[in-house]
Amino acid sequence: MSTPRETSAPATNRAGLTTKDYGGLKSTLCVGCGHDVITRQITQAFFDMGVPPFKIAKLSGIGCSSKTTAYFADRGHGFNAVHGRMPAVATGAMLANHSLLAIGVSGDGDTASIGAGQFVHLLHRNVPMI
Repeated sequence: MSTPRETSAPATNRAGLTTKDYGGLKSTLCVGCGHDVITRQITQAFFDMGVPPFKIAKLSGIGCSSKTTAYFADRGHGFNAVHGRMPAVATGAMLANHSLLAIGVSGDGDTASIGAGQFVHLLHRNVPMI
């Protein structure tokens, strides 16, 4: 007579979700570029904080970093803005619905060059986002 096998359920957070609930599309970024490591940490942080994915607003500009928002919280809200304009879109999104937790993903070309002025205004306005 065999004993029944115990199967352990995946770990859940305070929202009753697993880390898979915070997943997204399979990455198509170059192996070793670092974006996927950052994405895994973002996913883990949202899981650890217990933020329901539908409460996440993912905002980005254009470039490799903009693809990152597709790789986590696929049940969240997302918007890819024109190059360098993510801060303006994020400001509008947070004014429209401040109950969301906004995260902006932007690279050096998007933030430090063409979007530098908008980024500074985002900081001056103290827009509540990551």
